Amino acid sequence: MKFETILEEIDGFGRFQIAILILLCTSRMVLPCHFLLNNFIAAVPPHHCDISTLEKSSEELFRNLTREQKLTVSLPVREDGEPKSCEMFAEPQFQLLSNSSNRTDLPTVWCQSGWVYDNSTFISTLATEVQ
Repeated sequence: MKFETILEEIDGFGRFQIAILILLCTSRMVLPCHFLLNNFIAAVPPHHCDISTLEKSSEELFRNLTREQKLTVSLPVREDGEPKSCEMFAEPQFQLLSNSSNRTDLPTVWCQSGWVYDNSTFISTLATEVQ
């Protein structure tokens, strides 16, 4: 007996077969979106240590500094000039305001009070929400 004759005997392509086909096709169309979703919610935007606790503890020293100067005295930089993501100086290094050369041998510690994220590309990601 051929498959076509069996289909004719059981009334062909009915409601059950159409429902199964729709369920299978719907899941196949949605699945790529789930794979792409991870590209957006799991992105880690550029970030650096939060230096707000340093500003509060040394308020009189940080009062007249610009944001860039505060970052200069608080965070070590990578070779490309961007602040390191997970390190900060053990103590503010005010001598770096006049001479930014010898930065590699200064004592550093891991971030003490979290991170500050650049939200220009992504407003909210898993990395920025779970600290």
